[in-house]
Amino acid sequence: MKLFKKISIVFLIATSISIPAILFAISEGSGIKDDIDYVYSLTKLFMFKHSIIKNLSEKEARVLYQQKCYRKCHGDEVIKMVLLPPAGWIEVVDRMRAEKGVEMTSKEADVITNYLKETYPVPQSNLPYRIVKQIQRLLWRNDMGYGDVYADITYTTSEYLKSIGAPDLIKKYDVENNIVFIISLNVHDGRLENYPLDELSYLRVNNKEYPANKGWELRFEAWDKHHREGIVKFKKEILDDKAEYFELIIRNLATKDDRIFRWDLPIVYPEGI
Repeated sequence: MKLFKKISIVFLIATSISIPAILFAISEGSGIKDDIDYVYSLTKLFMFKHSIIKNLSEKEARVLYQQKCYRKCHGDEVIKMVLLPPAGWIEVVDRMRAEKGVEMTSKEADVITNYLKETYPVPQSNLPYRIVKQIQRLLWRNDMGYGDVYADITYTTSEYLKSIGAPDLIKKYDVENNIVFIISLNVHDGRLENYPLDELSYLRVNNKEYPANKGWELRFEAWDKHHREGIVKFKKEILDDKAEYFELIIRNLATKDDRIFRWDLPIVYPEGI
């Protein structure tokens, strides 16, 4: 009888979640496989929250993290910049619950904390932690969102990639021949549109604007389509020794107003790099 009751509860939960979820997913134009994954993940998270199941898979832990954290923060690049030791993530999650109003149970908080500790270890860099933080702050820009779409930009130089322990990406992103930006977009409600970042992005140097290279590389997209990260590049020859600054301009990104992110030149890195 207990087993039958438990199965009945699970069936009712799955049905109550799946029908509206599928209708929503279909209305948003996603594929059937995405719809099924979406429903399955929501069902498992609901069951975990209410102690019907005891554990989540690695994929489900990632979905829980994205669901709770990406709707309050700006996304993957911002979280990478925190550079916390394992114990530090416990304090962050507790603070998000207490001060920022992020709703999660203690079990969910434990899952998210463990996910953060395993996914975002302190980078294996030869540079001191203090210098790594300074480099990242020099190169990161953000806005507070227009049309509920928030943007975080990292000017991705070889110094930046070395500082985070990822020198292999220098060649992959062709940093020697291009001005490279990691663009992270986040929306709190609904799903992000498929913005063609290469067509919307321009670089202003010496009061002249240059279009981005054709094509952009998708780095990451959240399961529910409300966070996306991509690589946008410009030819490095655009910059010359006379340039005192440059501005990345993103147009028609959820608003008619230009989004402008500025870096003064030259970039003065901290001593010791």
